[in-house]
Amino acid sequence: MMLNYIYTTFLTILYTLVMSLSLSLYLKERKRNYLLISLYFLLLILNGLIVTMSETFQIFANDYNRQFMVNPIIETIYYLATFGIALKLVTDLFEEKVKAYQYGLYIGFSLWLIAVPFMSNSALKVWLYYLPSQLLTVYLGIYLLSHYRQVKQSSFLGKYTRLIGIMAIIFGLSIVVEDTFIIYFRDIYHTNMLKIHNRNVSEDLFHISLCIIAIKYFLSNYQTENEEVPLADKANLISAVHDSTDVYEEEQYYFDRFMDKYGITQREGEILQLLLQRKHNQEIANQLYLSLGTVKTHTHNIFIKLQVERRSEVCEVWEAYEKSELSQ
Repeated sequence: MMLNYIYTTFLTILYTLVMSLSLSLYLKERKRNYLLISLYFLLLILNGLIVTMSETFQIFANDYNRQFMVNPIIETIYYLATFGIALKLVTDLFEEKVKAYQYGLYIGFSLWLIAVPFMSNSALKVWLYYLPSQLLTVYLGIYLLSHYRQVKQSSFLGKYTRLIGIMAIIFGLSIVVEDTFIIYFRDIYHTNMLKIHNRNVSEDLFHISLCIIAIKYFLSNYQTENEEVPLADKANLISAVHDSTDVYEEEQYYFDRFMDKYGITQREGEILQLLLQRKHNQEIANQLYLSLGTVKTHTHNIFIKLQVERRSEVCEVWEAYEKSELSQ
């Protein structure tokens, strides 16, 4: 009992730490993804509390487990919410919208979680209820692996996107194996005194791994912000840039300001730099390891943001901006 208490307390503290760091960044930068991460770990905390209560208080465990076999509304809300958040975070990472087939997956997942509880009580019923959630974790891992090259590889996210994808596949399959063993060889679902093992160690290990990566990301974010030059010193920074002999750094500085002015994303910025080098779509696709369709989509978005219709006009807008900045 004591070990179980220590283990649960450790998970709660870890999830709370990640949630707090993410929420603080959201309040500071107002980026939606930070809020989604906070909500995701809040759901993990609440689910962990329910699991702990089911392991600690027998009366609660009996009532909760009977309710689970008839109408697992709490579990259903938890799985639908966590998958929805994870799907949105993954698609936002690659600056993509949720596709029609992904909405179909979500709807199918919902219907599955609603339909399975109507089966007669058995180990198979419980196993089938949990199965799609783990398979969707594997799907998200495959999605990350198939798209990770779209994230700048020198960035923090670029370094860890592939790792998270591999982890999602490995742990997703591990959870299926563990569930199979627990459900068919440990728990009894057909008696009046139900004793359902609600904790999955593989799932906990997956979330712990995500926490470690998230904490490293948040701390690196704070460190970068602390190293930034205060707003009052920006005039001095501009002067220093003008005096610098490093032309590349000077141009990169103005290019970053240009991106901020027109709301150009990181990926669009990479493509814009190549457009300014007069490269064709196929050359850009080959250099950035993107599909031709993805390059065309980003190029179209750049045209809209710069309010131009031709590639030559993109260069004109940049040259006019650079000239105005240098003249100040």
